[in-house]
Amino acid sequence: MRFFRMTLHFENSSHSVSLRLPMVSMRVWKWGTGFIRLGLVLLLVQAGVLFSYDHLKGKAIEERRFLYSELNKEQKKLDALNEKMDARFEDEDLLHLKFGLSPADRSSREMAMGGPQDPLVRLRRETTPILDYSLTLAAKSEQLEAKASRNEENFASIAGFIEQQYAHWSHIPSVSPTAGRYASPFGPRIHPVTGEIGKMHFGIDIANGRWTPVYATADGVIAIARRSESFGNFIEIDHGNGYLTKFGHLQAFAVKPGQFVKRYQLLGYMGNTGLSAGPHLHYEVWYSSRAENPLRYILPGEYAVQ
Repeated sequence: MRFFRMTLHFENSSHSVSLRLPMVSMRVWKWGTGFIRLGLVLLLVQAGVLFSYDHLKGKAIEERRFLYSELNKEQKKLDALNEKMDARFEDEDLLHLKFGLSPADRSSREMAMGGPQDPLVRLRRETTPILDYSLTLAAKSEQLEAKASRNEENFASIAGFIEQQYAHWSHIPSVSPTAGRYASPFGPRIHPVTGEIGKMHFGIDIANGRWTPVYATADGVIAIARRSESFGNFIEIDHGNGYLTKFGHLQAFAVKPGQFVKRYQLLGYMGNTGLSAGPHLHYEVWYSSRAENPLRYILPGEYAVQ
């Protein structure tokens, strides 16, 4: 075995110690110092990793808290929108009832969520609460969008029905044709000019001053606007669907045959033409070739369906 000599000198002393060591100890010393250096390096690396981990962990926690806060805000928004949708559905039900329609089935409005789910997705959701929360909100958002779409479709259907009904109502006489005093009712009477007894009066008489405006009581087309022997200046309007209105004893016309008129449009002026005992309007309503009492078609307070 090979050896080497190592002498140790003590500071501020004349003494010294000589050691005779095998050459292997030199190698052990070198290896030992190498291991120490490596340990120091690993210790520094571990300290850096732990510092980085704590920093990233804290940052991840803050980001998760922020994400939860944002998801909670979205949850509140979805809840508020859902309440508004429920209110819209209530309005929809009221419209259905108002117009005699059967309300929509409520169960069809509550769109089903979920369904068969992939096991891997289910595992991820169970192990990651924030992912489960976000996916749940996404599903609720899709459900709310579907409900809104269904609600829009229903309102469009109701709007179409109302438009159709309005087109029908606009051609039904429903207002008073002029202002004045009801002078003679519908039914048999003594004719004020000829004195004929039991003469059927097919309309009503509304008395007022000459040149009082006379208006159309519904949409229609002027079928007749000419002079009549008994009714003087006479107008007949064809409203369609079997409805006709007739206006007699006018002072002057404001329309002509073939002209389309709207409800409340000026037709002419009250007068005293034809067989008349004084300024008034003779007004008739006919349905399916039969005279009707016009008072049945004049809504209270002269309110028309608009």
